Amino acid sequence: MLKAGLTALLYSALTNASPTHSVQHIELSYSFEQAQSHVLYPHYDLYPLTYSTNLGLAEITSNLEEPPLPKYLIVPNERDSGYLKEQTYTIVGLGVATIGLMTLLPESVTNWDDEDRNLSNLVSKWKDNVRAGPEWDRDDPFLNYVMHPYFGGVYYTVARHAGYNEFGSFLYSAGVSTLFWEYGLEAFAEAPSWQDLFITPIFGAVVGELMLEAEQDIIASGGQVMGSASLGDVTLFFLNPVGHIHGWVSDIWGGNAELHYSSTPWFNNRDAANFALRSGAHYDDYFYGAEIIIRF
Repeated sequence: MLKAGLTALLYSALTNASPTHSVQHIELSYSFEQAQSHVLYPHYDLYPLTYSTNLGLAEITSNLEEPPLPKYLIVPNERDSGYLKEQTYTIVGLGVATIGLMTLLPESVTNWDDEDRNLSNLVSKWKDNVRAGPEWDRDDPFLNYVMHPYFGGVYYTVARHAGYNEFGSFLYSAGVSTLFWEYGLEAFAEAPSWQDLFITPIFGAVVGELMLEAEQDIIASGGQVMGSASLGDVTLFFLNPVGHIHGWVSDIWGGNAELHYSSTPWFNNRDAANFALRSGAHYDDYFYGAEIIIRF
């Protein structure tokens, strides 16, 4: 119809033209709104082909967006003390498990003799070791100058992933390595170490910032290392093991836990105190304990 209409208009214009061949203005117009739609191959039961000028760009854009990164791979701009607290609980659990593992390692690795591994009289041994330290330890150089800076970096990245700046993360790493580890769990077996008190937080801050930068570079490259996604996943884990483990446990478990330190004898629980006395425990004015509340 479109072609026929145009042909008719041209024929009409030519037949009405002046014999003197004067130049006249001829306006050809055709309204596409008047065009009728036709179906190709009308003898077949086919659906007509339809086209839409709406490309759905918003929908396409939303579909192309990548899923959000897990929290342990994000470095936020604002502090998240709650997230830092949750990761600290994870560090406590991993620290207790590490101490249990170290009691199984040979003396050549930990320098813990049979007396150090003895679980009886833990409180008295802790007091003696704290009073005796700090001292220059005899640990393997690899443990002192490689593993301790690495774990200092791990503590550092925990705070960085909770939105703390470089100095705040350094203070957190120093606090965890000094109070929780040197004068905490490890003091049950040996005196605090001069090397560990300085090397872990100071070198750990440097190592930790390098670990954080390496992690973000891997994420920016699509999570791959040397073109391998599997190698990228393994590398990302060792760059932030606490965050990964906390994330995995939180996803599987779905509950929460609270940890409270107490210096009140038997947590001010009369029933617990009476039970301890009936069991033969002596009342002691000095009391150090931890209360863990787990909710499922």
